[in-house]
Parts: sequence; C-alpha cells; structure tokens
Amino acid sequence: MKQQGFVPPYLFVFVTGAAVMATEMCASRFIAPWFGSSMIVWSVLISVVMAAMSLGYWYGGRLADKKPSWDILYMLPVITGVFISLIPFAGRLLFTGLSAGIRGTPVNIIVLAFIGILVVFVPPVFVLAMVSPFMVKLLARSENTGRITGSLYAMSTLGSIVGTLIPSLVTIPLLGTKETMFLAAGILILLGCSGLIGRKKLKLTFFLLLLPAGGWFLTGSAIRNVSDVVHEEESIYQYLQVQVRENGSTYLISNEGGAMQSIARLNDRLDPASTYYESYLLLPYMLERPDSARVLVVGSGAGTIPHLLAVHVRPFLQGLETHSVEIDRRTTELGYEWFGSTPEDGEVFTADGRMYLGVTSEMYDVIVTDTYSNQIYIPFHMTTQEYFTSVREHLNPGGILAMNVNCLDEDSEILQSIGRTAASVFSEVYISEPGTKWNFMIIASDSLISVPDASSVPNWNSALDYTALLMQNEFRPFSPESGMLLTDNRAPVEFMTDRMIVSEASGSI
Repeated sequence: MKQQGFVPPYLFVFVTGAAVMATEMCASRFIAPWFGSSMIVWSVLISVVMAAMSLGYWYGGRLADKKPSWDILYMLPVITGVFISLIPFAGRLLFTGLSAGIRGTPVNIIVLAFIGILVVFVPPVFVLAMVSPFMVKLLARSENTGRITGSLYAMSTLGSIVGTLIPSLVTIPLLGTKETMFLAAGILILLGCSGLIGRKKLKLTFFLLLLPAGGWFLTGSAIRNVSDVVHEEESIYQYLQVQVRENGSTYLISNEGGAMQSIARLNDRLDPASTYYESYLLLPYMLERPDSARVLVVGSGAGTIPHLLAVHVRPFLQGLETHSVEIDRRTTELGYEWFGSTPEDGEVFTADGRMYLGVTSEMYDVIVTDTYSNQIYIPFHMTTQEYFTSVREHLNPGGILAMNVNCLDEDSEILQSIGRTAASVFSEVYISEPGTKWNFMIIASDSLISVPDASSVPNWNSALDYTALLMQNEFRPFSPESGMLLTDNRAPVEFMTDRMIVSEASGSI
C-alpha cells in the first residue's frame, strides 16, 4: 500500500514511542501531589501502562488486518493528542479532594484513586500502542516482514528512551508536568494531521491544536490547588509547595501533602508543645563535650534543623559546627528564599545521604537522619544494618545517632525493625516520642546518654527548658521485642508502611 503523508515511517514510530513513555513519566509526576510516588504507586502505574499497551497491540493488530488504512494510522496520534490534552482537566477533576496522606486514607479513597488513574491514563497509551502493529501491516511484505517488524520496534524503543529522558531531565523541571503533556499532545496532533487527506485538514489541525495550546494557558501554574500557597514548582525529584499559614508560619509540602517537610515560624520562635524539631536541639547537650560538637543533618529539607541549631544553640555553644546533606537542591534553595535559612547555618552538600557517608572522611559527634522519599516512606537504604554501620564509622567516640521514624505507636513493625537493626550496631538504643503525633525518635550510641538537666548544664539556652522537661518524661531505653533485622538485601520498609496505613484506615488498630 502506497505510503501517505510526508513523515517517514520510522520517524513516525519513534515519535509515538517517545510519547508513550513521556505520558508515563508525566503520569507519575501528575499524580504525586495526591497519591505520592512510592514503590506501590509506581508499580500500579507501570502495570497499568503495560496492560494498556498489551491491549493496544492486540486490538491494533486485529484492526489493521481488517482495515489496513493510512488514514486510520494517522488518526491514532491525533486521538491520543486529544486524550493527553484533557488529562490536566480530567485528572484534577477526579483527584481533587482525594488524599493519600497517612492521617486520612480510607481504603475506598485509595481504590477510587487507582480507578481514576486507570480512567485518565489508559486511553492515550492504549491508542498509541496500536501504531506499531498498524505500521507493520502497512509496510511489511511476506519476504521482509521480520526485518521491517524488528526495525520498527527498534525505532519505537529508541523513541521510548528519548521519551523517558527528555521529560524527566528537561521539560518537566524547566516547564512543568502539565506543560510537558500539552507539548506532547501538540506534537502528536501535528504528526497525525500531517498525513490526513482533505481540504479541511488545516482547519482540523488548527482546531485540535487549540486544545493543548488553550490548556497551557487556562490551567494555570498549580497542579493541586491548595489555600495559602505562595510558591510551587516541580524539582527533578518531587513536587514542592510553600505555604504561609494565617499564624505566619511557613511550611514546605511535597507531593501528596500528607505532612510538612520543613517549617519556619515567625522570628524563629520555638514551639515546645510541638517538639519534633525542638528535640533535635537537645542532642549536642547529650555529649560529653557539647561546646565542640560537630553535627550532620541527613535530609535537611529547607534547612529547619540546621537553622534552629544556628539560632538557638550556636550562640550558647560557639564551637558548634553543622553540616547538612540534602538530595534535592531546590529544597535547599527554597530554604534560603522562604524559610530564613542562610549559608551561615552550615555547609550543605547536595547528595544522597548514604552516598555522602560512603565518600566523606568527615567525623561527627551527632548524625541526625530525617529522610523521607515520599512523605511517610523512609528510603529503605537509610534503615539497614549497613547504613547504621556507616553512620557509626563516621561518629566520634561517644557520638550519637538520632533518627526520626514516622509510625503509629511503639509497637509498629517499622519502628521495631529499625530499632532492632540499630541495636545490632550500637550498644545503647533509646526512644523518645516528641509532642507531634506519628513521630518517634530513635537515639543510638555506644555510650550511655541521657536528656540534659537544664540546672546542671553550662551554656544552656533557657528557651529549651520545657522541651527538655518533655523529653525527660519520654526518653527511655528501647529494646525491640519484634520486627526484623533490616539489611540492604531485604528491607521492606515501604511494605511495612503501607500495611500500617491500611490497618489504620480500616480501623483494625
């Protein structure tokens, strides 16, 4: 059958292959503000995309046998472009009001959310998958079917590689997720309309291009509309929002917004009634020589802990030195822009915390681990026996590890497992429950430690009195009676967290 249109067949499948993966990459970022980007969400997305592609291959082959038409082939990217143009509108309509945060995740909401993902993202992937079998049918002859098929699928796969890298490294960080979808939709519509025959082709092309072009301007900058938002953006790693509340506090929220990642209160004041961040300020005073403490904060976010140490502890312990590690450079920069953090608070290294410890020769007296890849999910490689061993190797004698664990109670499987793992490396393990619900602090050392008594500690900041009193009441040795030993080979912390969420949501706890 004579080729129609001016786009070479191999370029055609290259572009459509790129569009499939671009849609998947955008899907993962688009749903993150509502459902996060945990392994379970990624697994569902990949499964949905693969299932949609399988159905598209199957149906496309059947349709190509019945109606081998260039017009039908060129209509496929047009239809897909229209579907993708509608995703920012349909997705927001379906997902707004849904929350995957740990504090309110009924099972029916999770189920409806995944149904919404199926409804929104299956149609464009299904239609695009029909392209390859259609193109094979139109081009292949009996004597060269294998060569044509292999070449077409090779070009489609190369397009998929480009469709993975360009959105994730270029267009999503520079333009945004919705803008990337509208750009892909516009390219697909142009690709399809280039091969359609008829006097109305130009009018149709112009009309259809109004969908992505109009959507670009009409949807605004926000993905997920939330009150009090003063800034939002997408970094390479996550979706970020800065919110300023009525009381003047500034919050950093990432992805689905189940919890804050950093906070700045007016005039850097402390809030002893909510001692999550305040408790970390007591750690240098637990050392034998607090006046020369070197502190490393792994997972500093917008710099709340280093900044509070600089404001409330360093004036009293003038030898205090703080380093921070944060994988997302944009959260560090937002700390400087919105949260009052400054470079004088301490040097910040942009890296994965585990990787930093693997290459640095620096030694510390306190290492704080407050890392979350997606609100409530601690990166598994920051919970293992190997990680705690690396921490211990970078602690001076008498040094302290402090780690935040987001869980329901002391009997939670994830807390028991992390505590048991820490106890396999350190001789002394303690636990404290800061005033903020859902948070526990594991403190480990090779020396006996205790909460400082304000009356006997020199160079003490009296603003920490009440925090110290609360922590004295909560601070106790921790001897896990259950849980598993977490290793790099096996550390199912996401599974433990998901099971905890479902148990809480279903009311079984």
